[in-house]
Amino acid sequence: MLDSIDLNNIPLFVDNSSVELSDTNLIYGKNGTGKSTMVKAISHQINDAEHCIIFDGMERFIRPDKKLNAILLGTQNLEIEKNINDLVTLRGKLQAQLNVAKKAYDTYQDSFNDSIQRYQDFVWDNIYRHFQHNFPKDLRGWGGSKKSFTEKLKQLGTKELIEPSSLQSESDILSKRNLIKSGTKLAIFDDYTPKLNIGRLTKLMTNTLSNTATGELSRQIKTRKLESWVQQGKTYLSPNKPCPFCGQNITQDYYKFLENELSEIINSTYQKFQEDIKTEVEEIQQAQDQLQVWQEDTETLSSENGEGFKASVTKEVVTVNTTLKLLATTVISKKDNAQQSIPIDDSLDSLKLALEQLASKIKDVNERILENNRLVENSVKSEKELHNQILELMRIRCLKPDVQACQSEVRSFQSQLKASSEEKEDKQKEIAKLDYKIAKLRSQTQSEEEAVTRINHLLGLLGNKQFKLVCQTVNQGVSGYYAIEGENGIQRSVLELSTGEKNLIAFLYFFYLVEARISDAEPIVIVIDDPVTSNDDQSMFLIITLIQNLIFKAKNINADGNRKLQIIVLTHNSSFYINLKEWIKDPYTKKNHSFHLFATSHGSVIKKISNKKEDIINNYDELWQEAKFSFDENQKQTLWNQIRRILETYIKFNNYSESLEHTIRENIISAEDTEKKLIALQLVKIANVNSHSIDDLMQDLSPWSKEQIRDAFKFVMSILGGGEHFDSHWNETGN
Repeated sequence: MLDSIDLNNIPLFVDNSSVELSDTNLIYGKNGTGKSTMVKAISHQINDAEHCIIFDGMERFIRPDKKLNAILLGTQNLEIEKNINDLVTLRGKLQAQLNVAKKAYDTYQDSFNDSIQRYQDFVWDNIYRHFQHNFPKDLRGWGGSKKSFTEKLKQLGTKELIEPSSLQSESDILSKRNLIKSGTKLAIFDDYTPKLNIGRLTKLMTNTLSNTATGELSRQIKTRKLESWVQQGKTYLSPNKPCPFCGQNITQDYYKFLENELSEIINSTYQKFQEDIKTEVEEIQQAQDQLQVWQEDTETLSSENGEGFKASVTKEVVTVNTTLKLLATTVISKKDNAQQSIPIDDSLDSLKLALEQLASKIKDVNERILENNRLVENSVKSEKELHNQILELMRIRCLKPDVQACQSEVRSFQSQLKASSEEKEDKQKEIAKLDYKIAKLRSQTQSEEEAVTRINHLLGLLGNKQFKLVCQTVNQGVSGYYAIEGENGIQRSVLELSTGEKNLIAFLYFFYLVEARISDAEPIVIVIDDPVTSNDDQSMFLIITLIQNLIFKAKNINADGNRKLQIIVLTHNSSFYINLKEWIKDPYTKKNHSFHLFATSHGSVIKKISNKKEDIINNYDELWQEAKFSFDENQKQTLWNQIRRILETYIKFNNYSESLEHTIRENIISAEDTEKKLIALQLVKIANVNSHSIDDLMQDLSPWSKEQIRDAFKFVMSILGGGEHFDSHWNETGN
């Protein structure tokens, strides 16, 4: 579906970057104003022949052999149609239930995420901050993020429990720490080891999407048991024909289903490829966060250890952090280069060197600390026991009612989310089964002969007896094309038809092609460019009726607010435009848009028509609108020719003779305004139908202003008895 037509970078159009569209869109514009250009822009923008059907004449539908492709159209079978309608009604109810289930699922998902966030915030503020303040050494490495802290709290449940009788209070632990402090062993510095899966990262960067998709396709084909038809080749399968392997009839929908299976696998592989990249980037970012926490812990420990046991690693940390940033940037670039192998050996070598330099610094300091710790060997066991006591206190804190209440809320929303997800999946499965049943029933009512019958019936209603469409058959099977047959039974080339006949056949063919696509229930855009060309009134009325039929269907199909059928009609024929407009109820609403496409000296302009007053009424009224526009734009030569055409039409309608100039000459000459007399005489002269020359049309207007031309025009109309006529038409188009 198109929300707007993008007219950017099309030089023909001025002051129009885009045109907002609705369900039904009528565009009126004379030839040469850019209708065909707009159709090309629409086709280019949608770029999907399956979901955009365009009518712009016979040529689009003619095959290289000058025949028409056959249309698979539904035939009437009351029993099957009733079953289909019942299933469609049931599907609509299930779809409504699915929509409700989706909204409920989204609501539960949001609630679940919010409950997790509240839990993480609570334990961070009430557990981490408290214990980190009192026991910073014991909480070293726990403060990477709220999420990681919550995960570490879960791990406390796997540790060996301390008997309640042996459990010490926080104050007791602090007291014992002070006693040991003077002779305690110094803590050695932890090594910084980023948690990066180098092998997996290298494989991801050197792999391409094609290689990954190939492996995934092989695995999924085996999982989904599609080997038989994939091994033999999809080319042996055709829609609406028996399967050469199992004998089952392959319907159009099941054929699309097989194609969609592979599409789903490829899309899934691409998504996983992108997710793998995201995972690797997140791991690198976590490594950076880990580095920051490690640096803070190292600086804290350095301060506690005192002189002689400090680790000065600021320079090395900066180097490691820089190499991690460069590595992340390289991995991110893989998103846009999924089909290219991107080597990262240099980045990994740089990271390895930076880590070795950092590890060397830590190793030197730790060797000094270990030497010192031999002096206080007996205090180590006590320190470890106190650390375990602190961890046990944290575990017990998690059992308090306030923390348990947060955890209970998370579990409750998780349970609701799971139930909602299952309900949504059940509805989707039910709808998929119904779609399969509907498609199977529809396949039993489709025939290529039906479109021929309907088109020939309509041609007969128009009194056509000179030709008809025939559907060629071979060995009692349909060959897939239509041909033109004359009244003598001899086939004729489509190109031998008159322009009007070709246009009518093309439109009827187009109409039933659209009917077939609509029956597939897929969203489509219908573009109709100048459907009335060299057609008589009866043909035009038929075409209007068929388009109105499509508009009526669009209204019903789009009734639920989801646009599935969009119609865009472009025409240069004002009579066609006006007649089609009369069939549309409320043509200026949100659902129905109308536009006027017209040329200016700078290019074409498309203007939305907001009400009946702005709309095109007929060719004569349009002349007045164009004259007023030329007057406003000070285009005097254009204004002059439009006034000439208005006078010619007015004179014809009122049956004035060609001696018009002599009839009103005296009234003109008696006028006091000399300039007005000159302009009026010239206007009357060129208004004599078929009597003017090219010199008359290219009058030198430079001495006269646009106001003088307008006033002389009004003067002539008044002499002809059309003063009020002038006022009503000129004022209707503006002041």
